[in-house]
Amino acid sequence: MKKYYLTKFLFSLVLIISILSSFAQTTEPMFRSSLRDKSGNLWFTCIGKGVYRYDVATDKFTNFTKDDGLNDNNIESVLEDKAGNLWFSTEKGVCKYDGNSFTDVSAKTGLCKFDINFIYEDRTGNFWICTNGWGVSRYNPGSGSVITFTKEEGLGSNCVQCALEDKVGNLWVGERDGGVSRFDISSGKFSKVNSDGCLSSNTMDIKEDKAGNIWFANLYSGVCRYDGKTFTHFMEATGLCNDTVDCIYEDRKGNILFGSNYGKLSGRGGICKFDGKSFISFSTLEGLDSIGVFTIVEDNDGNIWIGARNGLFRYHAPSRRFVNYTYKVDSNK
Repeated sequence: MKKYYLTKFLFSLVLIISILSSFAQTTEPMFRSSLRDKSGNLWFTCIGKGVYRYDVATDKFTNFTKDDGLNDNNIESVLEDKAGNLWFSTEKGVCKYDGNSFTDVSAKTGLCKFDINFIYEDRTGNFWICTNGWGVSRYNPGSGSVITFTKEEGLGSNCVQCALEDKVGNLWVGERDGGVSRFDISSGKFSKVNSDGCLSSNTMDIKEDKAGNIWFANLYSGVCRYDGKTFTHFMEATGLCNDTVDCIYEDRKGNILFGSNYGKLSGRGGICKFDGKSFISFSTLEGLDSIGVFTIVEDNDGNIWIGARNGLFRYHAPSRRFVNYTYKVDSNK
């Protein structure tokens, strides 16, 4: 009997090791964020593989990692500032690229050196550094000053996921386990936004559309739209394609796109489009079967690119399908 249980234990152990090994051997990068820079090139940040730049003129990708000067290969987000520099939020702090070399900003300024989720530049040139557990810091590159805001200054949570300054100058931040907070310039503090249940406690992304509506991506509870007066809640039960929304993007035609990693009802991720009247889901027929979408970006030709848990995809308008572009990322073709 003891021999039977020992054999069963060894078999289970070998099976677990085999499964873990298969995950470890996965070569497809997990894309976390994206950006179209002023030159029209696309940038895609990855977990474990640094950042990729797609040159639209040559149709080639260039990979930048720690070997090229990045402070870490786990990159959460990318921002292009007003001067054309690129800023990267990494698991080891903030890194800046001036087109020639990378600089570890955290090491030189006193900014948080751990788990940076997001970076945002406001209209005055201040950078808001959103961290995973240490609140949000306002960094002035001119003076070098760093002011950190936490729950003591009104944040709902010290885990800050995203930030947005709207057209009238309000700064909003989305939090994990805290909801949404808005910054009051006069008091120098944040206050929780009351939305009558429209906003969830976990806000993954905030975007403002051309009409001035502000959209909030609620993890597990759809999206919320604020028109300056009232909040409107969209969920699967009322037409939204997926309740789990990770990212929001507005294309040049004014469509609002929502990327989802996983859906409560559908059981899969994907992308959903809102044309102002109704929601349209892109599914298996369009080549997006069970894809966890984390980021969406549009190139200068109007092509939509999707960075996902399991690769990179570009929408092919003539065939109305998303084409897997991952094979090209690490090739010279």
